[in-house]
Amino acid sequence: QADINRYKEILHALADLYCQGYDLAWRQLYGEEKPNRLHLPGYPFAKESYWVPEMESSLTDRTHLGSVTVLHPLLQQNTSDFSEQRFSSSFTGEEFFLKDHVVKGQRILPGVAYLEMARAAAQQAAGRSGKENVGIQIKHVVWARPMMAGEEAVQVHIGLFPEENGGIAYEIYSHLDESLEEAVVHSQGNILLRPACEVQSLPIEQIRNQCSREMLSSSQCYEQLRKMGLEYGPGHQGIETLYIGDNQVLAKLLLPAFLLDTQDSFILHPSIMDSALQASMGLMIGSGSLKPALPFALQELELMEACTSSMWAAVRYSLGSKGEDKVQKLDIDLCNEEGTVCVRMKGFSARILEGEIDSGAKEQTGMLRYQPVWKEEQAI
Repeated sequence: QADINRYKEILHALADLYCQGYDLAWRQLYGEEKPNRLHLPGYPFAKESYWVPEMESSLTDRTHLGSVTVLHPLLQQNTSDFSEQRFSSSFTGEEFFLKDHVVKGQRILPGVAYLEMARAAAQQAAGRSGKENVGIQIKHVVWARPMMAGEEAVQVHIGLFPEENGGIAYEIYSHLDESLEEAVVHSQGNILLRPACEVQSLPIEQIRNQCSREMLSSSQCYEQLRKMGLEYGPGHQGIETLYIGDNQVLAKLLLPAFLLDTQDSFILHPSIMDSALQASMGLMIGSGSLKPALPFALQELELMEACTSSMWAAVRYSLGSKGEDKVQKLDIDLCNEEGTVCVRMKGFSARILEGEIDSGAKEQTGMLRYQPVWKEEQAI
């Protein structure tokens, strides 16, 4: 009887996964002997129809891109199986977050896009929808290898793995050959879903007065970035004005007008988020260290509210970090017009690009696993 009950529980679990859209390997349910198929009854069924009422579309409802129905612009399909909870996306390189983000002549998926991909995957896995309860933490983020879009579409996967503390570990990866198991990990981290934390505000006017050493217009900012080998197209030119002070900068950000209809498709909008990272350039002006860089690590991201079309980004050195450090860590706060903090990033660091971009295309590597290591230092 216990075995029968256990078998029924497993069948119920499989039925639930099937209803959620998982592609199940049904043949694995049976051993050597396969059951016979049964014919449906020859008489007609009752003709009454019982349809589920249509719900209003929300942020995470499926949207249409061309003729394909997708879950999210960065999280297109649920491709989970028995071994892994997974979502997959195929990018042609013509998406604004690739076409308008060019580093050393290569279309590179922005580091912030991985954060939104991870957020959306965790939200889907947890059954959340809409903008309510967007509270989330993403920790111990590492960007291992950039993902480049070439002449052919590139397929990217994100795998989710539950942790004992209730969190979710994730890995974003692609296969050099979809027929092989070998994969290149582009980014990974840990996610913790939680209620939105207490609302915090920044004195924007006060910070702007402190950042009075230099002011750059949008065109001046992107000319400086162009000299560094960073070619940002219209979709990633979100800095309107950059105010530079001593060890801190403040940037006024605007979502480009032609992307306003995409605002509700994202919570961490790639254009706004990437423009916030671009603002950190202001800390390097005058230091002679204006070199192209890609995101490398992020200690923690806290999400309180969705990005808006008009925001402020306040950038400063993290506690214990300074401009002359070989590896600089930055804290970045994104606020709405009223100064309410919507996104808070702590301990962000980038790596300088000295040579060509290494995407792992020339070298097959297995899944990379990172383990935090504590290094004892003297108290400041």
